[in-house]
Amino acid sequence: MADTSWMNNPKIRNIDPRKLAILLEIMKEAEGKPMDKLIPVIMNANKKLQDQNLNFTKDESDVMIEILSRHLTPREKMQFEMLRKMMANRK
Repeated sequence: MADTSWMNNPKIRNIDPRKLAILLEIMKEAEGKPMDKLIPVIMNANKKLQDQNLNFTKDESDVMIEILSRHLTPREKMQFEMLRKMMANRK
């Protein structure tokens, strides 16, 4: 069974239910996947958010990244963080 303790994080306490649904979907899709498989999951989630005129706040994004990267190796975490920064600079 998936760990849902992250849902108690105060940073997402008042999250819009539509964003929470997408976040839950991300977590389900990403479970057990290596770093290179996480990027398409995040890109797909971004598309869904845009389709609904939504976006994650910085706090919500931080929680998502924290959860997605918790099982990565230190090297994968570093690569993931580099990709995240590159994506942030594109906005």
